[in-house]
Amino acid sequence: MEVGSNLLDRGYYTVVIESAFVAIERTIQFRLIHDGAMSPSEVISSHRRLYQRGAEIGLYDDAFGDNLAELWNRNRTETYYRLGTATKEQAEAMYSLADDIHRHLTDVTRVSHECLCRR
Repeated sequence: MEVGSNLLDRGYYTVVIESAFVAIERTIQFRLIHDGAMSPSEVISSHRRLYQRGAEIGLYDDAFGDNLAELWNRNRTETYYRLGTATKEQAEAMYSLADDIHRHLTDVTRVSHECLCRR
């Protein structure tokens, strides 16, 4: 998360938003694999499907999964494909959300893993 903070401070808002979604999705994948709901070799190419799988195993409810998919559409897709301009507020919100989701999903796992974040 230090890299994200540094990029945020330097005004690279699109990169912060992109990396926030990567952090969220890799954390969900970690839990899916850890909980036996996904094979390590499985590839889920749809962001919406990944969020749905997280809801299916109870990492969060269906509404939260739907909200993640909608956030992806509104924030990541628009800025990545230059259909809109990323703002500092969007980047800060996504950075905070990614940090919160990561902390929650890794804290409740109670297993050793290769997370390098400072908690």
